[in-house]
Amino acid sequence: MADWQKLIAVPAAVASLALLAWPPDAFTPEMTRAAALSVFALGLFAGGLFPEHVTAVLYFLIAMLFTVAPASVIFSGFHSAAFWLVFGGLVISVAVGETGLGARIAHAIAARLRPSYLTIIVGLAVMGLATTFLIPSGMGRIVVFVPLVMAVADRFGFVEGTRGRTGILITFSFCAIFPGFTILPANVPNVVLMGGIESQYGVHLSYAEYMLLHFPVLGFLKCVIIVTLVWLLYRETPRQHVVERQEDRSLPLPSKSLGNAERRLAAIVGAALLLWIFDFLHHISPGWIALGAAFLCLMPGAGVLPPAAFATKINFTPMFTTAGILGIAGLVAHSGIGEYLGQAMLEAADLSPGDQGKTLISLVATSVGVGLAATVVGIPAVMVPLAGGVSEATGMSLDVVLMTQAVAYSTVILPYQLPPLLVAAQVTGLGLAVTSRFCLLLAVITMVVLLPLDFLWWSMLGYLD
Repeated sequence: MADWQKLIAVPAAVASLALLAWPPDAFTPEMTRAAALSVFALGLFAGGLFPEHVTAVLYFLIAMLFTVAPASVIFSGFHSAAFWLVFGGLVISVAVGETGLGARIAHAIAARLRPSYLTIIVGLAVMGLATTFLIPSGMGRIVVFVPLVMAVADRFGFVEGTRGRTGILITFSFCAIFPGFTILPANVPNVVLMGGIESQYGVHLSYAEYMLLHFPVLGFLKCVIIVTLVWLLYRETPRQHVVERQEDRSLPLPSKSLGNAERRLAAIVGAALLLWIFDFLHHISPGWIALGAAFLCLMPGAGVLPPAAFATKINFTPMFTTAGILGIAGLVAHSGIGEYLGQAMLEAADLSPGDQGKTLISLVATSVGVGLAATVVGIPAVMVPLAGGVSEATGMSLDVVLMTQAVAYSTVILPYQLPPLLVAAQVTGLGLAVTSRFCLLLAVITMVVLLPLDFLWWSMLGYLD
């Protein structure tokens, strides 16, 4: 991460010290400590002064040393369904790579693409979108599939440094990340939102309802816009079509038939996907479904992952990050800061019953601003505790207020707000400059075009009545 991004941590530290020195009159000592720690920790998460898991551990340490809140609040993230959803996603991600199922999917798509730039990017957009259902981890999708996409670009003659290659990598990376905001288990902000809503309001999000509400506009149409922008900005004529060349081993050719491990993994992921889709029938949390899928992948004798994979292949960093963010959300709610900030936000925005359009715009704008300061993962951490007060003051249903956060955190202004996008910028070799320009352009189009369409879709569904 660039040095200027790390400077975000400095004003956060100053703000936390200022809160300790000059707390608002309405703050109790407990609220002051909680507010200072929350601002400090979110600033570290946003600025990247330390690795995210180190920031999470530091948050836990400070909170317990200074008795900022009970341990059940500080460590609440560890027993949330969201935490175990991330764990399940990490295990599935490793299994997709280890069994060869990921390579098979990539090759199957590449072999069927005609040597037309539009066909290539549409195919890779479909592939990226498909992976959001297959792997419930944005980081996992990038790590598993980007190397395969780079090999596909090579096969079509798009060598490093060409505009065509840049467009191909942007297409897959963005289509593998952004539609995931509309599919409940697919990205960390979703599961943080889910965990916060469950713990603070007792509301269980439905996979199907969440997808119906967000996917058509912020998922599918956003993919269409990504493909259109890439075609307009980066299109080039493919130089060759060498998918069939046997001497080219940059993309390993899978065997013609599925291996036993691939079959078992496909069955496990397929069953998990069906359970996620039909959760409105069985009411099992997506987190426990993911945990069950992870167990089946890890179970000795299942033939999906070797026993050593748990210790050697799985990166547990995202789990600590998720637990830390959820702990901050719990701290904000427990301390009463949420209620105080909710009132301050309502007064500043002058929200009132009956002005639904203004309320929706204000909520999204406020959340987008929070995302710039605290990354998109911080949006539900900060905004979920405020939702109850906003709902009471405006007369808008709690569900609608909460769902505006998904609209906001799917509107990413710059890559530093979203760790998988940062990783994609590095793994693909695109760099932050190219990725930032495209990200900013997509954010502008999202706010100007997709947000009005999204709220129109909500209205058509009767969600805003």
